[in-house]
Amino acid sequence: MTFITTPDGVRLRITDRGSGERTIVLVHGWKLSHRPFEHAIMRLARTHRVVAFDLRGMGESDKPNSRYDFDEMADDLEFVLSELGLEDVTLVGWSMGCSVSLQHMARGGRHVARLVLINGPIKLARTEDDSFPWSMTEEVLEAYFADMEQHWPSKEREFITDSLYRPGTDLVNVIFAITQQAPLDGLLKIVRAQTKLDFRDLLPRIEVPVLAIYGRHDPYYPVELGEWIARQCPLGEAVVFEESAHYPFIEEKERFAQVLSEFASR
Repeated sequence: MTFITTPDGVRLRITDRGSGERTIVLVHGWKLSHRPFEHAIMRLARTHRVVAFDLRGMGESDKPNSRYDFDEMADDLEFVLSELGLEDVTLVGWSMGCSVSLQHMARGGRHVARLVLINGPIKLARTEDDSFPWSMTEEVLEAYFADMEQHWPSKEREFITDSLYRPGTDLVNVIFAITQQAPLDGLLKIVRAQTKLDFRDLLPRIEVPVLAIYGRHDPYYPVELGEWIARQCPLGEAVVFEESAHYPFIEEKERFAQVLSEFASR
C-alpha cells in the first residue's frame, strides 16, 4: 500500500515496512515528508512494523486548498491509525510532528501506548504575559514569515545547513529537494496555526510513557526543553544525542534506532 485516501478525498503517501508485535508510527516535520526517516525505517523494520506517512500539503501527499491547522492534521493521523488497524503503537513526532502528535494525544490519544517527541516545540509563540523560555516572540516569528513570503526558497539551504551538526552537501540537497514539494501558502498556514498551540497543560495529563529525544546542537530546541518535558510527564524520560543537531535519526542513526527500538519494546 502506497497511498490511502482520507474521508475528504486527500491521498496520503504511506510507507509500511517490517513486522512484529509492536508498531512504530513516524510523523515528520514542517516542509518535509517521511523520506528523512529512511535510515530509521530501514533499521527499525528489522524488529518492528514501521509506518510513516506524508502529511497533507507536503511530500508526496496531495496538496488541497484546505485549512492546514492541527485539528486537520490530527484527523489525518487518526485516519491512518484507524485505517491500518494499528493499536498499541509507539507514536513518534519529530519537530512539527511533535505538535501533530500532541494534538492527537489532546484529543484522546487513541491507539497510542507510548509517545516519543524529537526536537520539537511545546509552545512556539511567546505572548506578552508569558516568559516560557523555549518559545519565540511574535516579532521574531512575524519577521521570519515576512522574509519567507518574500524570498522563499532562497534561504532554505542555509536553514537546512544550520539544522545539521555536520552538514554535507548531498544531504542538504536531498532535504532541500523534499522541501520544494510543499506549496508556500500551505506551509505558511501550517506554521501560523502552530503559533496558536500550547501543550504545557497537556503534558502532566499524558498517562503513557513519554520519551523526549533532543540533539545537543539543535539551534531551535535545546536539550533543556527535552529534560523539562520529561519532568512534566508522569512517565517521562529524556535522552540527549550528543553528536546531533535537529536530525538525530540521521546524524546518530545507529544509536537512534537502538534507543527507539528498546523504548517501543517495553
